[in-house]
Amino acid sequence: MKPRLLIVELHHLGDAVLSIPFVRGAQKKYEVHVLCRPDTRGIYELLETPPVIHPWEPPWADGQPCSPLGAITAARNQGRSMRDLDFAAAVCVWADARAAILMAETKAKARAGFPMTPGNYYAAELPWRRRRRILGRAIEIFRSITHPRTPLLTHGLERESMRQPHLRCWEQIGEAMGLECNYSVPWLPAKHAQQAPLGNRPVLAFHPHARLPGKQWHPERWKELLATDSVRTNFDLLEIVPPGCNPVEAAEIRRVSTPDTAALIGAVASADVLLCHDSFPAHLAAALGKPVVTIFGSGEPDWFAPWQNRERVVQRRVCPLHPCIDRCGMDRYICVDAVAVADVLQQLEKLVPTR
Repeated sequence: MKPRLLIVELHHLGDAVLSIPFVRGAQKKYEVHVLCRPDTRGIYELLETPPVIHPWEPPWADGQPCSPLGAITAARNQGRSMRDLDFAAAVCVWADARAAILMAETKAKARAGFPMTPGNYYAAELPWRRRRRILGRAIEIFRSITHPRTPLLTHGLERESMRQPHLRCWEQIGEAMGLECNYSVPWLPAKHAQQAPLGNRPVLAFHPHARLPGKQWHPERWKELLATDSVRTNFDLLEIVPPGCNPVEAAEIRRVSTPDTAALIGAVASADVLLCHDSFPAHLAAALGKPVVTIFGSGEPDWFAPWQNRERVVQRRVCPLHPCIDRCGMDRYICVDAVAVADVLQQLEKLVPTR
């Protein structure tokens, strides 16, 4: 029987996708358990060999009001509730004292993660991020003083660069635990691939929606792009329409509804190229081995560009507050508004096969 390893990943869908290479690599040595939010469990359930999933909605999710003491208490209680699983190891890729406390309370023998130092914390220079980091670091130091023989992390790591990709952080955890991330594509099986449009042109799937407004390119820009001769001549178009969203007002475009993640994977798998925002579909397409052109606004592509697609990112670094981590300090989203149709076309045209 393999020893058990707990992965704490309490962020969003795209972040769950980015954890998959580590999950797959860890499964060679461990019985892998994942503590995740309920709305991301479906990602892990789609793996060929799903890990044991423990859904949990932390009280601080999505900026919900939660005092530091309340967060610590919730983390401690959740960790203690998992002690009977006798984890040999626990890991978390995020610099988050709450996650470290949770892992320590499981009594896992080895605990790897990133302390809340400035070099480990994304956008640590932003005032609200700085306050949060300092508080978290104070909690870590206080815990080390009160429990000198049982540190929160037995393997406290430091990022090699403040601009390194998030996936490199997963690799550092793997190295600390004697594991290798498994990047072989596809990361997820595409069991429900949609029928591609007929024709001999490459299929360009596009997903013109985003969860956060700071990542959303203006709908009129999408309409302008889809009307260009370059796009119409070089690609067959497939619009991906998620639940509750309206399609772009453009003619002669095949559309597919994606009510769940399996349907979204099928739609992306049927395409040759995906065009989308800095969002979950971008990481999903990269996980399937697809070229992805990603429109970035408030996010930082050095950290979160889709795997092997950093060079295809479209971005204009015009905002003095970038990256704002989705708390815009300007009177409008100048970051994503600055992206021109010509910028996107330039990347798409690089993906047109030569005749």
